[in-house]
Amino acid sequence: MVWASCALESACVVKAGVSIHYDSSARHGHWWQRHFPRWEPTTFHVFRHFVRPDAVVLDVGGWIGTTAVWLAAVARKVVVLEPAEAAFEEMQKHVAKNPDRRHRLSLLRAALGPRRGFVHMTNYGDSADQVAMAGGSLTSMWDIRELLSAFPDLEEVSLVKIDAEGSERDIIPALAEFLKQTRPVLLVSLHPYALMDEELAVLVSQLRVICPYLYGFYMVNGTWMLADFQTPMSKVSGGLPQVADPADDALCIWQPAPLDFFYDLET
Repeated sequence: MVWASCALESACVVKAGVSIHYDSSARHGHWWQRHFPRWEPTTFHVFRHFVRPDAVVLDVGGWIGTTAVWLAAVARKVVVLEPAEAAFEEMQKHVAKNPDRRHRLSLLRAALGPRRGFVHMTNYGDSADQVAMAGGSLTSMWDIRELLSAFPDLEEVSLVKIDAEGSERDIIPALAEFLKQTRPVLLVSLHPYALMDEELAVLVSQLRVICPYLYGFYMVNGTWMLADFQTPMSKVSGGLPQVADPADDALCIWQPAPLDFFYDLET
């Protein structure tokens, strides 16, 4: 584990008890210092609670390494997929600033889906890049069978994080049998702005079939609470939000959530 402070080091930030170095010259260099410490507190509370030193983690939708670099400080192995070219290249820069955990990280520029092939991706480099009908950059799509062949450690996966800007509608059914067999903690970011109500309803129904216990995060009197998951309403519109909403995240676990799960929630 790398539980530490940054002391007087530059281009370093502490997130949920872990020090992370970043490339200050990268496009999002300023973002790490200004926004990362308060970014997605519920996500990192899940990580702190469930990720152990022997953990194997699958991170689907790694963006610029914001979750993967943290996870690699704690877990034994982290396999991270990011299909957007600009985001993947920036992730490599930030990973390079953390050589102490590089050996625990496997980076793959690919999408995850129901079959092997290729997909077009938008390539803005922000956190909202998604599968496009045409244009953008062409990237490979792997299926879970191919991923397991390349990374056998995933047979022992203990946590799966999926943040795929709408592609969760294809990823979840493609992973259903794998998830039932391996029984990892599953944290899925749903994206109501990219999915219609019918798609959201089907996706949540699929999650309920897979997951014995499906929880959501809800703000009550300024505090995040855990409760039974409620299907979000579609927010499809002409614009794409740039801020993730933890209220759209679903937590799938295989036994009831412990009573102390949200004590001392930290960013």
